[in-house]
Amino acid sequence: MWKILCLLNVLCACGSFQQISNDLKKVQYQYVVEKWLNDVDSDLSHFNSLAAHLTWKLSTDPDEKTLWQARQLGKARNRWKNKVCESTIRTDWTMPEQRRKIYLMCRGPKFGDQMVLEYLEVLGKLSEEYNSEVCLEGRPVKVNESAPNFPEEGDCLYGEPDLERIMKRNDLDPEQLKWIWLNWHDSVGPRVKVPFRVAVEYQNLAARSNGYDDIGAVWREELETPDLEKFVFDLYEEIQPLYVMLHAVVRHKLYQKYGPSHIDPKGPIPVHLLGNMWGQDWVSLLELFSVSSANINLNEKLQNKNLTVKDMVLEAEDFYTSLRLPEMTDKFWKFSIFEENENTTLCHGTAADLYSRDDFRMLMCGKVNMEDFYIIHHEMGHIEYYMAYQEQPAVFQDGTTTAFHESIGDAVMHGVMTPQHLHRLSLLTDNQLIDNNTELYLLFYQALSKIPEIPFSLIIDKYRWEIFRDNVPYDKWNEYYWHLNKKYRGIVPPENRSGRYFDAGAKFHIPDNTPYIRYFLSSILQVQIFKSLCELTLYGTAASSNEDSNLPLHKCDIYGSKNAGKKLLAMMEKGSSIPWPEALSIISETPQISTKPFLEYYKPIYTWLKKYIESNDVYVGW
Repeated sequence: MWKILCLLNVLCACGSFQQISNDLKKVQYQYVVEKWLNDVDSDLSHFNSLAAHLTWKLSTDPDEKTLWQARQLGKARNRWKNKVCESTIRTDWTMPEQRRKIYLMCRGPKFGDQMVLEYLEVLGKLSEEYNSEVCLEGRPVKVNESAPNFPEEGDCLYGEPDLERIMKRNDLDPEQLKWIWLNWHDSVGPRVKVPFRVAVEYQNLAARSNGYDDIGAVWREELETPDLEKFVFDLYEEIQPLYVMLHAVVRHKLYQKYGPSHIDPKGPIPVHLLGNMWGQDWVSLLELFSVSSANINLNEKLQNKNLTVKDMVLEAEDFYTSLRLPEMTDKFWKFSIFEENENTTLCHGTAADLYSRDDFRMLMCGKVNMEDFYIIHHEMGHIEYYMAYQEQPAVFQDGTTTAFHESIGDAVMHGVMTPQHLHRLSLLTDNQLIDNNTELYLLFYQALSKIPEIPFSLIIDKYRWEIFRDNVPYDKWNEYYWHLNKKYRGIVPPENRSGRYFDAGAKFHIPDNTPYIRYFLSSILQVQIFKSLCELTLYGTAASSNEDSNLPLHKCDIYGSKNAGKKLLAMMEKGSSIPWPEALSIISETPQISTKPFLEYYKPIYTWLKKYIESNDVYVGW
C-alpha cells in the first residue's frame, strides 16, 4: 500500500510540474505580448496626434500641402496597421485586456497601399463638394416681400450654415422654402453621387478583404450589439406611437397655417415645411403650439442678455464643472474657434481631440441662439469624455461606443433644459418658473427637437446598409431614400425627385462617411443616462426601485450634483477598455438599453397629443 501511495504522489507531482511549466510559459508569453502592445500603442498615439493636427488644419486653414501630408500619413498608418494585425498571436494565451486591445485595433476594413490613397482622395472630393458654395438659380414662384434679408438669384451661399438657417425661418412662404430646399439638394446631391459610389466600392472591397460581408457589417460591429439591425428596429417600435402622434398634430397645425394646397391632412408632410433642411428637427414650429400664455422666447432671452458665443461656452463649462467635471484647458481656450471666419471650411459643430496632453478644441460657426447653445453643450460633452480617458492607452482612448460618446452632452443638456436651470440662467422669469405651462412649453421644445430625429437616424443608416449590400440599383438610390422617408417618417420631397438626384447626399454625414445609427441609440441612451444622473442627485444611487419618483423626470435639476458627476466620470474614464454593457452598468446599474426613461420623460407630451387628437378629430398616420 505504501509503495502505491508513493507512486501516486510521484505521478501527481509530475502532473503539477507540467501544469506549472505551461502556466510559466503563458506568463512569459503574456509579458512578451504586453511589451509588443506597449510599442504598438506608442506608435498609435503618434499616428493619432499627427492625424488630428492635420485634420484640424484642413478644417480651419486648408492648403494643398496639408492635404498631401494627410493622405501620405493615411497611407503610412494603413501600412502600419496591416503589419501589426498580420502578427500571429496566440489569443488563448493572452489576457482579456490584451485580447480587447488587439480586437479594437484590428477590426474594420483592410486597405492596400494604393487603394487607401485612392480612397482618401475620394473622401477629399466628397468633402470639397459638400462644403462648396451653392449659387442660387431661378426664383421662387411667390415671394413674401415683407420677409427681410431673403437671398436673390445668383447669390452664392453655403449649405451649412447659410441655407440651413434660412430653412428655420417662419416668416417665409412655402414657395420660398421650396426654392431654398431645391437649390441645395439639386446642387450638392448630384455632385457627391458619383464619388460616394466610388467610396462605397473601395470600402466594400476593403471590408471583404478582412472577412466582412460589406462595410455596413463593419459599422454595425463597432456598436458591439448582436443583430444590431433587429435590435434598433425593435427599440423603434416602442417609440413609434409617440412619433406618429406628434407627426399627426404637426401636420394638423401646418394644415391650419398653409391650407389644403400645401398639406394633405391625411398624408405625409412635405419636408420643406418642417423648419429644417432635412426635416429632422421641428423646433422651429414651436410657435404653432399655444402651450403657454407667457411670452417665452429663449432665443430672444439669450440675445437680450448681450452674450457672445464665448459667453455661452462659459455657461456650458459652468454646468459641467458644477458636476465636478474638469474645466476646459488653456489650449481649449487658445485654439478653439467659436464663430465663423474667413478660413473656416467646416461649419458643422465639431469637438476635436488632438491626442496631445490637454489639447482639446471646439470648432463651430456659432450664433447666440438656443440651437447653438445646445451644440456647445453637446460638443463639450465629447471633450469631457476626451479628458476623462486621456490616461488610458491610446487604443482605449475612445468612447465605449460612438453612441455613448454622442450621449454625454445631450444627457447634460436635459439638465440644462429644466425650468430651474433656465431660471438660474435668467432665461425664465420668476412668474414663468412657477407657471405650470412653462414646463409643457419646454417639453415641447425638447420633443420637437428630439423625437423627429429618431426615425431620421434610423433610415439614414438603413438606407446605406442596403446600398452597401448592393440591394438597391444605382438608378434607384433616390427613389429608395424617399421610400424610407415616407414609410418611417411620413415625409415626402417638395416635388417628385428623379433618379439623377442624390438627396441623401445633401446631409453632412453621408459625404463625410460618418455612420448615423449611433445617433438613434444616443437618442435613447441620453435620457437613460439623464435619469440615472437624476437618481444619483436625488437618492445618491441609480436604482430601478426609484422608478416611481414623485418628481417628473423633465423637472429634475442635476446642476451641482457631485454624486452624478462622480459616476459619470467613472464611466467615461474607462474609455473603450470595457464593452458598453459594463459602461452602462457603472452609471445606470443595468447593462441593458431601455426606452422606458425616454417614454417617461415625454409622458406629458404623449398625454397632451392624445387629448389634442381626440378633441380635434385629427387623423393619425399617412
